[in-house]
Amino acid sequence: MVFDNIRKLREYNSLKHSKMTHKEILEDIRQGAESFMSEFSCCVAEKQATYDASKKK
Repeated sequence: MVFDNIRKLREYNSLKHSKMTHKEILEDIRQGAESFMSEFSCCVAEKQATYDASKKK
């Protein structure tokens, strides 16, 4: 279930961040956000290109 996955992710992050300073935690989160936004932007661009191509027909 989705809730189990969320719980596991929270546990993972808690263990991962338990020995980090606040600065290290923020840097880790920022890197993850940058990675996500890069992937997200790529997917949005692909969807937009598909939409634009179908609109021209």
